[in-house]
Formats: sequence, C-alpha cells, structure tokens
Amino acid sequence: MTADDSQSGGGTNKVDAVIRKYDLVGMGAELEDRWVGADGEEESTRDLADYFNQSVLESAIEGSDAPTLSGDIQQVYQSLREDDADAPLIRSRLEQSGVDIESVMDDFVSHQTVYRYLKNDRGAARPERTPAERKENAIDSIQRLRGRTTAVTRQTIESLEKNDAISAGDFNVINEVQVLCEDCGHSYDIVAFLEQGGCDCQSA
Repeated sequence: MTADDSQSGGGTNKVDAVIRKYDLVGMGAELEDRWVGADGEEESTRDLADYFNQSVLESAIEGSDAPTLSGDIQQVYQSLREDDADAPLIRSRLEQSGVDIESVMDDFVSHQTVYRYLKNDRGAARPERTPAERKENAIDSIQRLRGRTTAVTRQTIESLEKNDAISAGDFNVINEVQVLCEDCGHSYDIVAFLEQGGCDCQSA
C-alpha cells in the first residue's frame, strides 16, 4: 500500500504532503530529532516510518466516529499492515465510521521515503559516534526489536486463538538471539556478545 516515490501536490515530497493533509504539526522536526538522536538515542528509519504511519492512522481515526479503535493504535496499525485475522473486522469498523482506510494506507510511507526526506529535504545528518556509542546504540536497537517481536508474536497468537485458528492456553513468548562463534564453538546471547566486545577466543 505504500507508494515510496509518489509525490503529492505542487512537486512537494510525500512526507510533507501527508503531514499537511493530517495536520501533523511538528512531525518533520520530530522525525529529524529522533533520527539524529537529539535526545541521545538514534532511531532507525524503519521505526520512524512506523511511528509516522501510526500517527497518520491515529489522526484519521480521531477525525471519525470510531473512538473505540483509538485506544491501541499500534495494534490496529500492525493488524492492518500485516493483514492478520483481525484486519477484515478492523477495516469494516473503520469504513462504517467514515474512515477511507484504503486512502489512509495509501498515505503510509516506507522507511526509504523517510530516509530520503530526512537526507534530501531536511538536510539531516547523524553526528559521528565513538565505537562505544555505536555499540550502545546497536544494543538499544536490538532490545527494542526484541520487545517489538515479542509483543507482535503474543498479539498474533492471541488473535489466532480468538478466531479459533489455533488452541493455546497460558503461554510465554521466549525471544532469544544467539551468536555462535564458528572458531571456538561458543555461543552467546547477542546482547552479552556485544557488551563484552565479541568472542573471548578473539582476544586470547
């Protein structure tokens, strides 16, 4: 549904056009600040695209008669993007409330579009980081991805169970990423591997 290179109105870039359309005041500056790490933590363009698209969806819902769907915008967005078992019902409820969901999803942007917007239209550039800062940022990114993967997995299981696609009792989602050193055969949790600077055998 995302048109990466589409332009809207008067030759302006898509991100600015969508910001105006949904009255997302300050969104451009916020995207830039979050990308360059103005508060100390750089965010990826993938995360920023999701945040932008959720803001678009939330604005569309708030301007409709579907207040009951605005409580968990992240879950609604995830269902629509992944077209999961809940998506048809969500689409139906939104359309009945006056939301042109196809038009809204056409206004979603990709991470490539966000990157081009930040680099080419806003002239943003990330500051040079020390090796320690790069490692810390990498660990933060992995932890966020872990949390998101765990949440999406849980939501998917619960949705499938609710729609009688699977049977599941009480459950936990264990999300582990291991790094296996092919030289010595030792395996590490990814965060531990990064925190200690790699495999012990390389410094022996």
